[in-house]
Amino acid sequence: MALNEHMFNSCSLDEKMDIVRRHGEFVSKITYFGFYINLYVVDQVFIEVYYNLHSSVVQYVEILDSHEERLNLFTVKVDLSDLFSRK
Repeated sequence: MALNEHMFNSCSLDEKMDIVRRHGEFVSKITYFGFYINLYVVDQVFIEVYYNLHSSVVQYVEILDSHEERLNLFTVKVDLSDLFSRK
């Protein structure tokens, strides 16, 4: 599936979630300013799903620019130690 970003942005919240559920690959999760934010990749495009911290209801679904500094928040939890361990 080739994700058309303009079409994605014009979709409703439910339509965006349907795309993420069907085609997204989960990458990471963070807590940020009252939200749980799940990061997914759909056709090499990063998509953030914002869940209300208190109700777990999806509030926003939006594309995250791969050059956005906020992407670094998701990489903090990535464990690369196995790549550097010596046997």
